[in-house]
Amino acid sequence: MGGYGSGYWLGSDKKKTTESNRRIDIRYMKRQGMLKSGTVGLLSWTRNGKQNGDINFCMERDQLILSYRYRFWGGEWEEVEQLVYFDRTACNYGGERIWLLCPHCLRRVLLLYGAGKYFLCRHCHNLTYATQQERKKDRLIKKAQAIRERLGGSRNLLEPFPKKPKGMHWKTYWRLYSEAEKASFISWSMFLDEVSPARNGNGDF
Repeated sequence: MGGYGSGYWLGSDKKKTTESNRRIDIRYMKRQGMLKSGTVGLLSWTRNGKQNGDINFCMERDQLILSYRYRFWGGEWEEVEQLVYFDRTACNYGGERIWLLCPHCLRRVLLLYGAGKYFLCRHCHNLTYATQQERKKDRLIKKAQAIRERLGGSRNLLEPFPKKPKGMHWKTYWRLYSEAEKASFISWSMFLDEVSPARNGNGDF
């Protein structure tokens, strides 16, 4: 088993985004050579450079066995052993791809999330991506900033738009310029709608 209290996080995080929960990534495990049958080890997670959770695992050919402790909001600690089965699909150029099967819905996935007692896919845990919870205005601002940064300029939307980088086609440059300016204009209009009572219909012109 992991260290004392290592499973507390499995029930303690109120946030419902993929980014705020621990995850098991089959691609990472493959890169680390963890998928060999008989492998026994520890999966751990860090936050701000400090370890804040770990669980034990045992690998068999067709399944992953997870062992950890769990409790829900100050309840009694519970020993949990979860089986996660694999699925394999052929690749176009030979070899095979290994998938995790969500223990609840049996969907093929690359990631399972520890947002409750068991590791399940994001659909079963009803998780969203953090970007999905951002307001449209914020997403548009980030889009405009990302384009400016890609062109080698400042992310500050008040500064002049970056010049065309050497080697970039003019067609590509003008497309990016159009996308950035459109996103910037719409986000600015939405900001004015938020701060101006008159534009919101809450004041007199």
